[in-house]
Amino acid sequence: MRHLSGIGRSGVCAVGPGIRLLGVPAGDDEMVLGRLDECRRIDDLLAAARSGRGGSLVIRGEAGIGKTTLLERAVDVARDSGMRVLRACGAAFESELPYSTLYGLVRPVLALLDELPAPQADALRAAFAIGGTGPVNRLAAYGATLNLIAAVAERTPVLCAVDDAHWIDRASAEALLFAARRLLAERVAIVFTARRPGGEGLDAPGIANMVLMGLDEAAGVRLATAAGMAPAAAVHLVAATAGNPLALVELPATLTAAQRSGRVPLDDPLPAASRVEAAFLGQARLLPDAAWRALVTCAVSETEELATVERALARGGLALWALDPAVAAGLVTVPPRRTTEPGDGTTPRSAADPVGVRFRHPLVRSAVHAAAGPGLRRWAHLAVASVLTSDDEADRRAWHFAAAASGPDEVVATALAETAERALRRGGVVAQARAFERSARLTPDPDLRADRLVRAMWAWSDSGAGDHAVALADEVRALTGRSGPRCEAARMRAFTALRLGDLTAVGDAYLAEAESYAATDPAGAARMLGGAINRCWAALDLPLLLRVCRRLSELADSAADESSGQRAGWLKHKVQWAAAQVVAGRPEGADLARACVPACASVPADGTAAELAEVLLWLGEHTTARALLEPEIAAARQRNDVLLLAYALTRLAGLESRTGRLRAAHRAAAEAVQIAEQIGFPSQRAHALTMLAVVDALLGNEADCRAHADLAVRIGPPGYRDVAARARYAVGIAAIQAGRYRDAVDALEWIDETTRDVGLVEPNWLPVAGHLAESYVHLKRPDRAIAVIERLEYHGTRLGRRTALAAASRCRGLLAADDAVDDAFKAALAACDDLDAPLERAQTLLCFGQRLRRARRRRDARHHLADALARFETAGAAGWAELCRREIRATGRQAEQRDDRARELTPQQWQVALNAAQGLTNREIAVRVYLSPKTVDYHLGHIYRKLGLRSRQELIRRLSREPTTGNDDG
Repeated sequence: MRHLSGIGRSGVCAVGPGIRLLGVPAGDDEMVLGRLDECRRIDDLLAAARSGRGGSLVIRGEAGIGKTTLLERAVDVARDSGMRVLRACGAAFESELPYSTLYGLVRPVLALLDELPAPQADALRAAFAIGGTGPVNRLAAYGATLNLIAAVAERTPVLCAVDDAHWIDRASAEALLFAARRLLAERVAIVFTARRPGGEGLDAPGIANMVLMGLDEAAGVRLATAAGMAPAAAVHLVAATAGNPLALVELPATLTAAQRSGRVPLDDPLPAASRVEAAFLGQARLLPDAAWRALVTCAVSETEELATVERALARGGLALWALDPAVAAGLVTVPPRRTTEPGDGTTPRSAADPVGVRFRHPLVRSAVHAAAGPGLRRWAHLAVASVLTSDDEADRRAWHFAAAASGPDEVVATALAETAERALRRGGVVAQARAFERSARLTPDPDLRADRLVRAMWAWSDSGAGDHAVALADEVRALTGRSGPRCEAARMRAFTALRLGDLTAVGDAYLAEAESYAATDPAGAARMLGGAINRCWAALDLPLLLRVCRRLSELADSAADESSGQRAGWLKHKVQWAAAQVVAGRPEGADLARACVPACASVPADGTAAELAEVLLWLGEHTTARALLEPEIAAARQRNDVLLLAYALTRLAGLESRTGRLRAAHRAAAEAVQIAEQIGFPSQRAHALTMLAVVDALLGNEADCRAHADLAVRIGPPGYRDVAARARYAVGIAAIQAGRYRDAVDALEWIDETTRDVGLVEPNWLPVAGHLAESYVHLKRPDRAIAVIERLEYHGTRLGRRTALAAASRCRGLLAADDAVDDAFKAALAACDDLDAPLERAQTLLCFGQRLRRARRRRDARHHLADALARFETAGAAGWAELCRREIRATGRQAEQRDDRARELTPQQWQVALNAAQGLTNREIAVRVYLSPKTVDYHLGHIYRKLGLRSRQELIRRLSREPTTGNDDG
């Protein structure tokens, strides 16, 4: 089959389905006219997929530029080479229906859902409303999309062809782009066509783009002359339309004979899209009234289903034959009736199958829709809505009734609110937001309208549309005097401002407003005050944190209802109050934290246990912290609560790193980062990245540490000192291991000064003081070191923080006179006894060895340095281990170099390896790291080669060694 540059969706030498462009000379090549390089690039993508190297591509360009023709050619090439083709096309109206495009794409292969891991299959069934339990876990649905396509590819190579991707619903777009970015060892190619990014376009970071420009003069003239232009005039038309193929085919029919022959010049300027749209509309305007009304009905129906269109026309007093003049004009095609429906899950739908009423080009539909008056459009929407009677058509029916409404209508508003609830359960955040907002607009009762606007407001915020959410918040406050919606609107404004880094949004006025509701609506007041806590932590504003948490605790004490919901809120406020007191150095905070532990067992998993675990980590009570975290993480996994999972995993990574389980810490932090990245939560992602940076630093991966720390600061809103402090802490640790003590001081001194300025004195919040004092000693600034040590000893003694006292004792040893070194470090090592902090003992041994070497006691130094080296290597702390080796070399001996080929692993290979070392199967690893099992197997092959291993058992033995934990006395 020969193709032109054309613009149609049939893949034939045509401008539209069933309309051949005559007079174009045949050729021997199979390339689309003027697109030789583009065709080769697509062919390479398909060839790579057939050979087991998956890939993806977005073909971009303006309307009529030839995107669909290239996609149709890709489909033909794929089918001719034996690939399975899955197809979908975005439609403007279905952008309101979550996962509608994805369902259309994978519907023929849904029988393979049973081969997916159960949580993923359940998520996708729930997303498609064909089963499943509970709300959709978006991340599980995205992983299921990848694995479902990969399951098809296990049988035969696959091309997923998605046309008009700028119109597909947000949930489908996210799922398909998630899969496209993870194609590696799968025999899969995914090709999208879309407009330019932004506005109506499809943003696809991480996916290769191929931008189509207009045809060159030679190809354009060839196309224009085939459409009736004289060669000389065709040259001018190519220039005037910038080589747009659709314009070159369609505009000649709108020109005069003199213009086509070149005797009269063309109009200047000649904007392609608007003129082409006008040309289509000119044809439509010549239709009889019945044909025009039938065409408008098809335009608003946004469906190609012949039966639906026929019923809608009948409801409007028309028959299918009313479209005959539009068919004759080439504006639409109407297929013959079928007795069976293709694409039923067993028979692949052919590209040539006429599935329903199809417009010649999307511009035809948009031109007709725009030209129809509001009355005619409402009439058509009502006709379509009236025939959508089945349960699975409820969402489309609601939207058509909404489009037909001319004023407030509670029946329609309720139907749209139900659509929003279904969208929420299916994970369609944007669809939920749009439905709730439109429902509110149609709601007659002001109070109910405010409630629905609040739902829309939060949904828009969750989708990332913060400015629009704030506009709705202002509308809510103007609409009602009720405290509930007004509290939510105020909280939304503050939340959005904080996301953008405006820390002034939660000030005295905000707190005063919250307090004004305390007497009549304590729950609303508590919600507003709770919204201020994130601001306090972000800015490290400890005075405000104490003030807000104290008041929240008072409101919790005054709550009379001890139902489970109130109990959960009561406990969270108590934990927040305990955290504030602990970081402020108030001993009563520790007692309150311990008192909250038993209550965690009686409330649902909501992050409270993870928050309390972090407080207990500061107290050094690691066993209790772990006992809180592990059930919280298990519950989050069981109910697919990815936001809670990311939050709790970040805290688990902190616990694992403090207890020297660095590989487990890396696994938890990396998963938290990946989840936060996919769910689009910048602040959670920034915190997870800083935790990963700390673990990278402890593992000796300085380049990764800096990259993650820099990214955290970059994506975290400006003014977030909490994120900045944690990022600097990671960088400071990495600098110490590299022996760059001045760089370490630059990073750690900022944290020390900042926390002291705000009154944050808990030494275990970030254990900075010991590292800072040690760096001062190495820079020969003992006065600075002593000042830090004395503060550390004071707070460690007053608060009972034994790890802080151990760090202070280690630094005292570095400052000891030569004849007092042994006693000083014996005391320092004794301080490490029974501590669940193996890295603290290893660092003490390293400092002991350093101090002995400087006292010229090289033999004694080597003994302690070798002990430290063994402990660091057991923990996987490669940076500290290398520092030990440097010190041993300085004593005149060479330390045995441990095999460090593991450092050659990429971050994703590390994730796979660490999960494999836990004994997980490939399928279990695939679910955990959001890859396909085949890609997991591909990574494992590279891991084995890099590490010189031959089996999974050897990998487990190599990576599963972790230091044992000691007692739990902090």
